[in-house]
Amino acid sequence: MVSVPELERDRIHFFDLHQPLSMGVGHKKAYAKGGSTTLKNSVALCHRCNKLQGTDSWDVFLGKQGITVAVNGSKGVLSKLSLPELKYLASKHGLKLKATLVRGDFLSSDYHKPPSKKAYVRELAKVVSEKDAKSDLRALLNSRLR
Repeated sequence: MVSVPELERDRIHFFDLHQPLSMGVGHKKAYAKGGSTTLKNSVALCHRCNKLQGTDSWDVFLGKQGITVAVNGSKGVLSKLSLPELKYLASKHGLKLKATLVRGDFLSSDYHKPPSKKAYVRELAKVVSEKDAKSDLRALLNSRLR
């Protein structure tokens, strides 16, 4: 059972909290538009909100409800960086990405594939803001110019 404080924390609103709560499962990306039925794509919604969402994406639905969604702009900044710069930011923020073990066949041996640029961007975007990334890179550039 979902408690009212949890609903308030998640910014889900109800017009009459004295009515019994009838919750359903909605999709962040509509099933009709190719969204999967997974926990990552699911959200608990009251019947009314589920109907209001229709086939809108989760962000569009929240926008129509007057809820602004914070967008992390760091991914765009990070994707423009070189791999050495991404590695610098990762070490500065204590991120350690592991290599992937690639199994060889009978003609080749196993080897470790280093993390890709995409993996660094994905992991750094979780912990580094756009402002922090730019600040850290300025510090790196200033240390090189001295």
